[in-house]
Amino acid sequence: MRSEKQLVKLIEDGWLQEGEKLQRYGGGDRERVHFGATIGGHHQAPYRPTRPPVHRFDVDFGDVLYPSAPVQQGRFHGDEWVHDPTIRGWVQADSPGRAALECADLLVAGGPEAWFIGTDRRIAVVVDASVVSKSEQEDKDPESENSKGFGRFLGKARSAVSAVTELSESLIGGAELVTLWECPLERFEQMTGDLKGRSTAGSGFSINRFDDGSVLEVSIKAHLKGFM
Repeated sequence: MRSEKQLVKLIEDGWLQEGEKLQRYGGGDRERVHFGATIGGHHQAPYRPTRPPVHRFDVDFGDVLYPSAPVQQGRFHGDEWVHDPTIRGWVQADSPGRAALECADLLVAGGPEAWFIGTDRRIAVVVDASVVSKSEQEDKDPESENSKGFGRFLGKARSAVSAVTELSESLIGGAELVTLWECPLERFEQMTGDLKGRSTAGSGFSINRFDDGSVLEVSIKAHLKGFM
């Protein structure tokens, strides 16, 4: 697993577009990997994607703990779920298939290896290329009926989020990062950062409201140039 410092360097050295600025990022936590969800008024914690995964990552989930009983059962007030050390964020949507859920699906699948990246132009989910199954990376034809690897996943990912985002022509972010999903700022009704929770310090979150009404709240750190 890359450190935060290594990840930021890779982002700045090869992943960002010309003139684009990194603003926030989150990932790399082996304990805080779950999402909670409120979908059509129904509570779910941990959130589990409903569609079978069509991608394979070499990620170890062996020691991952479940959320606390109050969070699993919805017995909390407001944003108290923030204080559960296994919860990375929360998703709200009126129905499955919304943009926030598409993004959360990949963050859940990649676990601690899936990084949420926010810039002044887009948000994205990226992983280190080393955790993508090598058999998937070797499959080059996303249109082939016999395709069973990463190319097949990319083809379906493009279709799944087409109503919300336009993916770049290549989803490979340099030689060491793979971009699984991205969405331009034009597709948002609102995108803000905020401190959540009931402690004096609070926890930093990126709050993203998509134009389909769905909302993704995900734990992040602000990128302060020169701080690391």
